[in-house]
Amino acid sequence: MFSIYFKPHPALSEYVETICIMGHTFKSGDFLLPTYTYMPTHTRFLCFYLGDPIKVKKGNSAFEKRARSIIIGPQLTPVTLDLGKNHLNLVVILKPGGLYRLLGIPLKEIVDCDFDANHLIGNEVGEVTEHLLNAPTNESKNDVIQKYLLAKVLKLKAALPIDLAMSQLVMSRGNLSMDSLAKKACLSVRQLERQSLERIGLSPKYFARMIRFSEAYKFKERNPHISWTQIAHLFGYYDQMHLIRDFHHFAGVNPSMLREEELLHSVRFNALDL
Repeated sequence: MFSIYFKPHPALSEYVETICIMGHTFKSGDFLLPTYTYMPTHTRFLCFYLGDPIKVKKGNSAFEKRARSIIIGPQLTPVTLDLGKNHLNLVVILKPGGLYRLLGIPLKEIVDCDFDANHLIGNEVGEVTEHLLNAPTNESKNDVIQKYLLAKVLKLKAALPIDLAMSQLVMSRGNLSMDSLAKKACLSVRQLERQSLERIGLSPKYFARMIRFSEAYKFKERNPHISWTQIAHLFGYYDQMHLIRDFHHFAGVNPSMLREEELLHSVRFNALDL
């Protein structure tokens, strides 16, 4: 699978982290499988599926086809993706608070949900999708999406100190005290809780816990040979049992059930910093 990253225009840097285009054609006998379990992550994004339609399975339900452009709220549970045969995806990776600023909707209202982006942003998304489908190169696709995002800048909800504080929490891999985080956000701990639910969709403590799990899981996908004991130490867990508790909470299984061979045959989206 290929993945190409584009740096956002300086005017977008307050709410856009990066833009990624990825794709793969799955063939018979391919070492990569078209199905993938996507684990909960602290990162929010806007996705445009430009190849085969993507199908999503939640829990024991059947696979359901998704729209070409989707918005995913704060994710608490794993989902299984069926990427089809010809996969091509453009992802706008947003900074903490970026999705709230774009939508103007309290993210606590869309936890564990995904939506056709047309329903949350408007029919303009359909026009952008058509332009992306018709753009002949990855560079021209990047030009299309950046032009669209630049047109949204003046309509965004205002940035607040909490947005930068949450970015610093991500940079710390979730290892900041709530008092320190509140100070960085220029808020009391109670105000931090309220603004975090609105702009992130989760309480600050839960968000920090998710960041730490997500970063540890990404690292495991990139480095299947490294033990969970080592990973627990690297990512600030008190001990391996605390990592196992978080893994079971977010992934629904114990880390011992995740086999190195399965990671090697997976597309490993989590490891792509999405």
